[in-house]
Amino acid sequence: MLDAIFERFVKLSPVSVMVRGLMERVFNTEQLNSIFENHAKNQYTRELLFSSIVDLMSLVVCGIYPSVNAAYRAKASSLNVSRTAVYDKLNGIELDVSAARRYEKLLLL
Repeated sequence: MLDAIFERFVKLSPVSVMVRGLMERVFNTEQLNSIFENHAKNQYTRELLFSSIVDLMSLVVCGIYPSVNAAYRAKASSLNVSRTAVYDKLNGIELDVSAARRYEKLLLL
């Protein structure tokens, strides 16, 4: 059943299927968290994962929500952390983490 549904999307909108596959690979949860753990010097993971921050920001960047606050409100129950924790994590993301992500993303492509 799923093959037929997926095949229909491939025929009607192949670019969106390819983009989704690429995004799933680039924004892989385990990979994102590994990059954070390997390159963060000052920040740490207690309850809020780096991948959760990336997911939240992707909703803002793609225009699903107009702000981080709006995205947080929509995802608050699944994040299970305070708004302050989200903003603290965002404000503290280190340059080494960002640089590592860009470099490793290029390796994936």
